[in-house]
Amino acid sequence: MATSAGLHRFDGRLPNYSPPALKRRKAEIRRHLRAIDLLAKQELPAALRLELGVLRGMLLMERFKLEDQREPQTLPSYFLFRLSIVNYLLRNYAPLDRRLRAVARLQSQVPRYLQQFRATVDRRLADTHYEMGEMAAGGMLDAYQRELPEHLAKVSAGTRRLVERTNQAAINELKVLVHELESKFKPQIKPDFALGTRKYERMIRAEHLAPIPIDRLLEVGVADLRANKAQFLETAAKIDASKTPNQVIETISKDPPKAETLIDDTREMLEEIREYLIDHDVVSVPSEERARVIETPRFYRFATAAMNSPGSFEKVAKEAFYYVTPVEDSWPPEKQEEWLRHLNYTSLRNISVHECYPGHYVHFLHRRRVKSTVLRSYYSYAFTEGWAHYCEEMMIEQGFGNGDPRLRMAQLQDALLRDCRYISSIRMHTGGWTWEDATRFFMGNAFLDRLPAEREAKRGTWDPEYLNYTLGKLMIKKLRADWFARHRDVSLREFHDTLLALGAPPLGLAREHLLGSGAGPPL
Repeated sequence: MATSAGLHRFDGRLPNYSPPALKRRKAEIRRHLRAIDLLAKQELPAALRLELGVLRGMLLMERFKLEDQREPQTLPSYFLFRLSIVNYLLRNYAPLDRRLRAVARLQSQVPRYLQQFRATVDRRLADTHYEMGEMAAGGMLDAYQRELPEHLAKVSAGTRRLVERTNQAAINELKVLVHELESKFKPQIKPDFALGTRKYERMIRAEHLAPIPIDRLLEVGVADLRANKAQFLETAAKIDASKTPNQVIETISKDPPKAETLIDDTREMLEEIREYLIDHDVVSVPSEERARVIETPRFYRFATAAMNSPGSFEKVAKEAFYYVTPVEDSWPPEKQEEWLRHLNYTSLRNISVHECYPGHYVHFLHRRRVKSTVLRSYYSYAFTEGWAHYCEEMMIEQGFGNGDPRLRMAQLQDALLRDCRYISSIRMHTGGWTWEDATRFFMGNAFLDRLPAEREAKRGTWDPEYLNYTLGKLMIKKLRADWFARHRDVSLREFHDTLLALGAPPLGLAREHLLGSGAGPPL
């Protein structure tokens, strides 16, 4: 986590997730929380109280993951994703020789690290947790076998020999693990994954630093789903009342980019959206720098498009990458056409609002200006994804797209998807739903085919926090309404800039900081 944040003195180091180390860390967290509680009883300036709250939120979320969710024991990808070498290969923060020597140091620790994996991870895993672990192990093996060797021709002979030696050893270790997952873990998988109500409520409290009862959470989510679904059906009828919503969605996909111009077209689209933000005073764009639009690296091509911004403390390699996944040359023509239709211009425009302008990339530009080390050290899931999801709806409210009902429909379909995540997370972890129940819910309410609906449902079994896309958006919308009730003479840009200047703290804390302790409930 530190090296991805830009603190490169930690490069090439794998963590210690052995049972004794995890036990020590949980004790440390409890000591830190007691110290914070003592400090919080004092009269403190607002800025210091904000920092103290962020530290509390950071520690509470870590405690939740270690004690309630038990991620090191129940989610193999918790271990395996730490083996990623993407930032060493992609980010030019130091000469390639130095970065690949850090990769060699990391790979030399893989045998020890995977022994800890075997000592820590439960043998009886939830089926979906096992699937994630299997995917992560295969993905890391592919990165070491295929991605890393492509870079070795660009380094010195000594570095090349070193990396080849450690890489082959790490590959062998991962091959053994892949076999063990198949032979020893897979036969013991189970369907159970739910957190239960008490743990789920602790998750919400840790993420937001505000208690929200499950019943209230569900009430708000169901209401948002109903409202978005009604608007979705109304918009579909406006486009073509003779067609079903799925048929209307199909017509929207008939405006695909060309494979050879996908990256250039996306780059032009970002400029169009950026200019709209500035011309309509939506939010400050505090830099002339641009995110680099590039083809998604192979290891990450399960995603349609994604933002990879530099870490908060990165001092050299400050470029941000906007990944857009291209067609594969090896695909038959019909599959290439299907993918480009999925990436149609209307959907790609809405995705780009979420990922770049004014979503994640603009948020990153504001976070980079935050002076506080504490505020730059942590970002809440709900603030980060809630802001990006909020931007999709907010931009259309501000006239982006000139009232094009196709863009509105694409935005509403994404809102319905996030509503289904929200409700499925609660129902699967507190209400007895299976992931099959959630799959049918996604199909019926987000208008998804079986395969993407199943993928979304399974994600919620190991990522219960994915309700935070919608929950964060709704909390930001309520904060905005309450802010304008008290500040009638300010612009929307001023509200957005004030919010983003905080970094990405828990939203309950952001609300208290901006509106005071008597701010009322966050939903």
